[in-house]
Amino acid sequence: MYRKLLFISVFILSIFITTYYANARDSKDSNRYVEFKNDKVIYLTFDDGPSPNTNKVLEILNKYNVKATFFVIGNQVDTYKDTVRKMKESGMCILPHTCCHNYRKIYKTSDDYFNDLNSCIMKIKNVILKEPINFVRFPGGVDNELLRDNVLYEIRDKFTEGGYYFIEWNVYGMDAEINPKDENTIYESTINQLYNNPKAIVLLHDGYGNVNTSNSLDRIICRAKELGYKFKTLEDITEKDFDYFIRKGVINKK
Repeated sequence: MYRKLLFISVFILSIFITTYYANARDSKDSNRYVEFKNDKVIYLTFDDGPSPNTNKVLEILNKYNVKATFFVIGNQVDTYKDTVRKMKESGMCILPHTCCHNYRKIYKTSDDYFNDLNSCIMKIKNVILKEPINFVRFPGGVDNELLRDNVLYEIRDKFTEGGYYFIEWNVYGMDAEINPKDENTIYESTINQLYNNPKAIVLLHDGYGNVNTSNSLDRIICRAKELGYKFKTLEDITEKDFDYFIRKGVINKK
């Protein structure tokens, strides 16, 4: 009888302890979720345009009153000036990516890089009639194989002197791979990565071959809104978000 009562007491105590810690953990997770939910921000960015696909992207963004950032190719700005003007009229942020997008040419030396960058900036300025803000995205990102360390270090030093920042990403839609991805893959890749990033700079593309990106964009925007994200352009980035991305290595990645 004594053993039976002891067993029952121990059993009840174990249930109490388990329930207590489970509730405490759930409360902690709930508080963390609320904190993230009230502070979720997504910065949609598009590389390699403008192109015929850019107009479809703009149509969807305007449909949902979403603002995004476009890192443009200077030589294509010349071809699609009307599209760039539509970007500006729609309140989009227009930033330099490259002028020619020829990796071997622009990454040969730091001087080659800055000659290309300055040409891109001038082409943007000639169309939107203002200087773009001091954010830049490297073609291929900072880790691409053709950007040698010594050239990268020189570029970084000059960026620091000129007050420029290079922007990477912490969410990638997988839409610029060698094997083109279908719209479902782009959607799922983007949304699945959002779950781990309360603040996200999303890399997508609006270049010539990116039809599936525009086809997936409607669903990406709707799902991100359901998850509680607010949309901003890099022109409207807050100091808090900027510091977050610096710490995470998304801006000025080491």
